[in-house]
Amino acid sequence: MNLTTDNKEIINEQLTNVNSLFRRRFNNLSSVITNRLWLNAHTNYECDVLLTFPTRIDDYTIIWFLEQLLQLAPDIRISIKYHFTTGVYGFYVTFTYERLLKGADDLQLEKPIKQEFGGGYKIFFFDELEFYEGVEDEDKFFTSQERQSIVRHLLYSIKIVQKQEINGIKFKIGQSLS
Repeated sequence: MNLTTDNKEIINEQLTNVNSLFRRRFNNLSSVITNRLWLNAHTNYECDVLLTFPTRIDDYTIIWFLEQLLQLAPDIRISIKYHFTTGVYGFYVTFTYERLLKGADDLQLEKPIKQEFGGGYKIFFFDELEFYEGVEDEDKFFTSQERQSIVRHLLYSIKIVQKQEINGIKFKIGQSLS
């Protein structure tokens, strides 16, 4: 078969277009898959909120942020995972049950009262634990949404205690770390 120069150019152009289309679709599919990986990641630790960091962030900043969280919120529980496919670090965050209960008090969540105390719902007060239905079961007392709301509130309540600067970002005393 004898191909003319014009035919070769047409075939090369079509192959380039197919290659470009394939690359775009593959990149879109890759993005969807990595997002699904994060959503479906199975962990062997408790997690109420997942904090992720951009791929361009350096290790020093991630370590600094981790140290701040651990120093300023001793009741926090963090597990760290590096996702090789995306190059992203994830902090799987929760707090101790006692701290979650105090956070529920801060947010004034309504929780059910035991029948022996009249039943119904009442704003949660940490100092009145014995009145609330199911408070003994830390796995079921809060819904997933309540736990996430409490953890988010607790993260936003972590305040800087001394002036600091990291990567050009200045933190003032009393400013939220989040």
